Amino acid sequence: MSVVKMNYVSVPHKVIHWDPKEVAVKQDSYKVIKENEKVPNDYYWKSNKAEGEDCFGRALDLTWLINKPDGYLQGRLSDQGDVDYYKFNIVEHRILGKLHDKYDLDIIVTLDHIPEGCDYDLVLYDGDGNQVGIGQDNGSGGKSVTIPNWNLENRMYTVKVLAKDGSPVNAEEYYHLSFQTKQAVEGNVLRQEAKEAQEYAGALRRKLHDGQDATEEIQALQQIREKYEAYYAQQMNELHNKQAEEYLAEGEVFDESRKEELLSKMAAGEELTEQERGLLNIFASAQEIDSAAASAKLKADISERIFWQMEQAGISPTSSFEVSIGVDGKAQVKGIEDAAVQEKVEDILNRFSGELTDTYISINAIMQGLSREEQYILEAAREIEAFLQKATGGNVSLSDITVENFRINGLDKRLDKLLNYPGENQTYLDYAADIFAIKNYERMQGTGLLEGFRARYIVDGKRIRAV
Repeated sequence: MSVVKMNYVSVPHKVIHWDPKEVAVKQDSYKVIKENEKVPNDYYWKSNKAEGEDCFGRALDLTWLINKPDGYLQGRLSDQGDVDYYKFNIVEHRILGKLHDKYDLDIIVTLDHIPEGCDYDLVLYDGDGNQVGIGQDNGSGGKSVTIPNWNLENRMYTVKVLAKDGSPVNAEEYYHLSFQTKQAVEGNVLRQEAKEAQEYAGALRRKLHDGQDATEEIQALQQIREKYEAYYAQQMNELHNKQAEEYLAEGEVFDESRKEELLSKMAAGEELTEQERGLLNIFASAQEIDSAAASAKLKADISERIFWQMEQAGISPTSSFEVSIGVDGKAQVKGIEDAAVQEKVEDILNRFSGELTDTYISINAIMQGLSREEQYILEAAREIEAFLQKATGGNVSLSDITVENFRINGLDKRLDKLLNYPGENQTYLDYAADIFAIKNYERMQGTGLLEGFRARYIVDGKRIRAV
């Protein structure tokens, strides 16, 4: 009888047993991945992970498709106001490029299989939310954008798919997102930066190994980094000005004050012209556009539905009161003296707590300033709290749960089985992984983020505003 040697790979929050022969099969099976439609991805900070996981148990995202020329992601827009964000990183591609001396490859993102009769746009953002590319017709019925080779530091990107102004959408048909690579211009900036840094990086390693002073090398590498950061900013500025030529008269300059004027107009829910929207898509960051869109949605959509439900419940417009919503999604109201009315208002607001929290995070500058890890932990905590609320009838929350030796404690018998022994159930695998991530964050950083988070609003007559 032959014996198969098993390998044991530890990944965050899981230990997965795998047979090397099975790895290639599972990797190959995910040439096509799907947008996870159970998870909203309509804000830059809420980028989508796809359905399924790789051979190490990690949730799939767009990154998985790099270097898979016949692979693609399936997604779809639900209505004209829907947008889909997908994050990905090119770290592995850059590392492989360095190992194989292939800094001269361009990475291209393509949007195709756009439903017939529809016109969708593709926008590329860097890790700071700056627009660094807008999809252009590729001659095959789709849109393509090339990731800029402006320096080696920028490795995280996000693409946004949205319907072009005035275009219908087909909620039944999937679009496809995929990657291609091609030969870049010889001697491009990535290769130049690598060559400049190579000599100093080698000397730095030798001196550190020998215990010598490496101040000169450290300063030289920092100067190289700053040089190419400046080059990156210059190239982005030139790109924006080139893109704006379509919308501006010859010699006209689009400045910061006009951008702020258009963002304010958008936030107020006023209709933007095609020119105005085009200029915002060029010069405004993803976060700025999201903030304005969220403000408009709060004013023209969420508020109207909340006040309509209050009227149906027999609640007349009240004097000003405060609303706060924690990670647990429960709305608390202060400023309404009648306890029965307060309870009714809180019940109505609890129906909108998810939308109100998403809107608040998108509007609030402090929330937008959170690190990617903090945004992930905050969003994961909200999802776990909602799950626990539903599964336990509100009897168990995150604060009641502890983690020890890769085991989740504080659960009843049924939940203990679901979360500690989830088998192949992807939903409970994800919940368990998120609980481990949250508890690890609390252990390392303290609990200030989750305990201190409150989405805060003032309701005054027929107006709701974030504070």
